[in-house]
Amino acid sequence: MIEIREAAPADAEQLLANIRAMLAEPDVDVPLAPDEFDLTVEREREILAELAAARDAVMLVATAGGELVGQTSCKPVSTRRALRHAVTLGISVRRDWRGRGVGGALVAAAIAWAERVGVRRIELNVFARNARAIALYERHGFAIEGRRRAAICTNGEYLDDLVMARLL
Repeated sequence: MIEIREAAPADAEQLLANIRAMLAEPDVDVPLAPDEFDLTVEREREILAELAAARDAVMLVATAGGELVGQTSCKPVSTRRALRHAVTLGISVRRDWRGRGVGGALVAAAIAWAERVGVRRIELNVFARNARAIALYERHGFAIEGRRRAAICTNGEYLDDLVMARLL
């Protein structure tokens, strides 16, 4: 059974291990190389504490049997008054848990959090080739708003990404 809860500083080591494992996957749809990821456990704990104290941001984790199997975050697009109603969503699910409802549970929980705190817009970027993620977001009411051509260069290949959003 999958449980969703707010992340805590004690989750830092598992979160970092999951991110490192994901970045090591071939053809991962994340615009970050493994050698560029240098977050320490101490800094991750600080970030998690800051998110827990923030009214306009959250990090949620999915657990199964006490193991961390996925995470999502919603962070403000900007501190400017004109943009405070919008957050950016980021999500990752451990490889061995993909296709098992974790992503859907995390997106639903992020939407519920956003509605509870008065967010009006959730936006995200997704690799245009990531059909499974796009379908997941569309099932949860996100719509494609645009395409950023050749926005990402990975392994010498220029890839498009899509801008998607859901209005609440």
